Amino acid sequence: MRPFLGSALIALTSFGCTHAVHLNHTSDFRTTKHLSEYRRIETRSEQVVILGIVGQTDYADDAYRRLMNQCEGGHVTGIQTRYSTSHNFLSWKNVVEMKGYCSQ
Repeated sequence: MRPFLGSALIALTSFGCTHAVHLNHTSDFRTTKHLSEYRRIETRSEQVVILGIVGQTDYADDAYRRLMNQCEGGHVTGIQTRYSTSHNFLSWKNVVEMKGYCSQ
């Protein structure tokens, strides 16, 4: 029975990680000049969940706020939002990545 227990432990601890993209959204492009004249801005925010316990719940709002702060006094257009999850053993990480174009 000992070899079975050892192989079961190896199988249990060697689960591979999985990744899932839940949402990939692009907002409207409202431009008054050529897109090459805009400055590309981007940000990323994460939420780590261990055994279903969450510490930070406003990570998406933080990403949006940081994106807007990179274009103070300007106009942001074409915001691309990607929401994904990376799964590990008994934990996972939610990730929000935002990119956009800033016009000063």
